[in-house]
Amino acid sequence: MGKPLRVLIVEDSENDALLLLRELKRVGYETTHERVYTASDMNSALEKQQWDIIVSDFVMPQFSGLEALSLIQTKALDIPFIITSGKISDETAVVSMKAGAADYITKDNLTRLGPAIERELQEKLVRGEREKVSKALREREEELKVLKKVNQLKDEFVGLVSHELRTPLTVILGALNTVMTEADRLSKKEIKHLVGDAYFEAETLSDILANLLELARAQANRLQIFEESVIVKEVIETAVKKLNRQIEPRHVLISCDKTIAVNADRVRLQRIINNLLDNAAKYSSPGTEIQVFVKKENDELLIGVKDKGIGIPSELQGKLFEPFQRLESKDINATGTGLGLVVCRRLVEAHGGHIWVESQAGQGSTFLFTLPMTDKGKHKTQ
Repeated sequence: MGKPLRVLIVEDSENDALLLLRELKRVGYETTHERVYTASDMNSALEKQQWDIIVSDFVMPQFSGLEALSLIQTKALDIPFIITSGKISDETAVVSMKAGAADYITKDNLTRLGPAIERELQEKLVRGEREKVSKALREREEELKVLKKVNQLKDEFVGLVSHELRTPLTVILGALNTVMTEADRLSKKEIKHLVGDAYFEAETLSDILANLLELARAQANRLQIFEESVIVKEVIETAVKKLNRQIEPRHVLISCDKTIAVNADRVRLQRIINNLLDNAAKYSSPGTEIQVFVKKENDELLIGVKDKGIGIPSELQGKLFEPFQRLESKDINATGTGLGLVVCRRLVEAHGGHIWVESQAGQGSTFLFTLPMTDKGKHKTQ
């Protein structure tokens, strides 16, 4: 049994095509072949199946070998292309080779056809193996880049979290140490103030750890959502009170009907709104208003938190919901781990909703998220 070969013959002469096939059979090939002699027929043949080799006449009434070669190159197909001709001058041969032909063979010397095909198939095999190695190297380089980025993020994360944990811990320890060692010399008002500072910083510390824990659960696919009927305005009001305890009191305008309820995980919904309010407060000036609004839209509940802060350029908005991303500004002294928004995204998606931002630089930002109004069950795991 001969060696299988899929050969596309671009030839207007049926007799010349038969001579090619006879020569290929003589040198040991068992061919699957098709003869074409127009551009449209060649396109159809290329679409129907893959070819190992193309053998083309140089001159035909409706088509030419160079046009056929150009068609292959336009499609970026790696198929060895051999040109044949009744007579071929040195100049024509040079033009053909420069155009990208693998070889040129005169029809009165077809004994060269078999060795030429064998050589081209071997070179194609080598190119394929080389490309596999090259692709593997490129993939390895990409993996190394990703690992390097991951390690960089880990280092940044450790430094960032260490700093953010250290700040409230320093205040807590300092305040409590002062109360313990100086209590006899402090007034009740001073003691209350110090204990209050320690409590508020402990709350901040608790928020950081809670966001870290939520993110860890999500990444481990262990985030559990326990749904119940939640009065949305109550959750918002609780979040506003917490915001005003932790930072300078802000004017937060709430636009939400007190009867609106949604099936959601109360604790997780509280965390989403806490994080969005905290984010709005960090990136807007103390005297500016923050708005929280709630609307029913079809089968979804839309909740938005709008600030009048520095805004976010469009090219940076895609990064906001990625871990450890913080918007830096010379006008705003914002702190944090950069986990608040990514935790919001994970928690919103765990509820079956989605979250996004609408913003322009210098014109404030509105963070919006949706929650399904339908009852999806009291317990689900993401």
